[in-house]
Amino acid sequence: MDDDVVKRRVLSLQGLYDVGSTYASGGPRTEVTYHNTSPRPNARRMVRFPSMTYRNCPRMTIEPAAPIGHHEPDHRSVPLPIRTCCKGLPAMIRLRRDSIVRTLTLAAFSSFLPLATLPANAAEPLEIVFVDVMGGAATLIKTPEGETILIDSGWPGLDDRDPKRIVYVLKEVLGKSRIDHLVTTHWHTDHYGGVKGLAERVEIGRFWDRGLPEDPGVDPANFPDGPKPEDKLGIAYRAASKGKRTVIKAGDTLALKGGIKATVLAASGKVMPAPAGAKPNPLCEHAPEDKPKDDSDNALSTVIKFSLGKFDFFDAGDLTWNIEKNLVCPHDLVGPVDLYQVTHHGMDISNHPTLLKTLDPTVAIMNNGPRKGGSAATIKLLRELPNLKAAFAMHRNHALSESENMPAEFTANSDTTGGEFIRVTVDPDGSKYRVRIGAYGKEKEFESK
Repeated sequence: MDDDVVKRRVLSLQGLYDVGSTYASGGPRTEVTYHNTSPRPNARRMVRFPSMTYRNCPRMTIEPAAPIGHHEPDHRSVPLPIRTCCKGLPAMIRLRRDSIVRTLTLAAFSSFLPLATLPANAAEPLEIVFVDVMGGAATLIKTPEGETILIDSGWPGLDDRDPKRIVYVLKEVLGKSRIDHLVTTHWHTDHYGGVKGLAERVEIGRFWDRGLPEDPGVDPANFPDGPKPEDKLGIAYRAASKGKRTVIKAGDTLALKGGIKATVLAASGKVMPAPAGAKPNPLCEHAPEDKPKDDSDNALSTVIKFSLGKFDFFDAGDLTWNIEKNLVCPHDLVGPVDLYQVTHHGMDISNHPTLLKTLDPTVAIMNNGPRKGGSAATIKLLRELPNLKAAFAMHRNHALSESENMPAEFTANSDTTGGEFIRVTVDPDGSKYRVRIGAYGKEKEFESK
């Protein structure tokens, strides 16, 4: 196995460190250096050794006996207890701390580390990470082929808080340094405000959006909320995406590698045509009444369904009630899905009951903020879905009572500072998937439909 493969395979960092450049392989010692960049220095660390590294060890995790913080004296070596299924694997793990760099060393007999037994092209999972952008939207995907797709980019300002959080997940959680595809669902600040900060930090290969007015601000019917001519965010988006933009419409598919498919079900207020021979959706007979027409850009959001094998993930941006209904009435254009990104941060002007019943999700994840979205009506509706096994919230809604909120076990951030993400890992064949909060939360496993 060559050095590049060793760098990818030996350790997969799931915790709070940058992977450094010190690697030694081919002998009894494997050493990896990490640089601490965590905004939460006292958080618990966890490093995971992927199953592909060990023939007889599906998983080994190493956790500090106590939090390791900046308050500790320099040059302290902290022993780490090992929890492992590899019986008989002699190992010594110590975390050496100096002012900036930690070094993690695994000393073991090379006979226990058959790194060369696994082919370099072993299948990788599909990763979907919901980044906390405090009531905005930013969903980062890594495909089994290694392509990265970011759906929306969060808010601007705040010292580039949201671009920094996205880049952290991109590099430290997913191990990538480039965004291959950036999809902007619609032109609201909390969905495309982070583009400028992102473009200053990482390369963005291709921009996908529902279109921009030829002369900004002169097409209020199709672009009711801008970008206006004086809109700095719109100017920044045009500059960053120049020569790299693709306008998408209902029925299109994103150009992705491998077996994953991304289908645009709706864009700019129009839904894709029903396939020939489509039968009426019986759930539409009991659909609630339409709401007053939504003239905002929310109703024009781009809707995408990602499919890998049996697994399906649905993301509709901030699509609102009446257009949501058009996705499933009179014909169902979506079908049942496994994972549902709760539309419009969980607001009750979205999340049409007939859409949710037709989607029939197994897992729902809501990208709400501490004081935005996560409405009691939407949470109640999710709880009433007969086949929903888990519903996660990015934040506790501080305007609701404890009983109205998602349970603490399914809430990523209980305080108003936030920063914790929700991660979904899908088997390469799409048959199963696991959900956990952050780097070290308890995994919950589900079978795809």
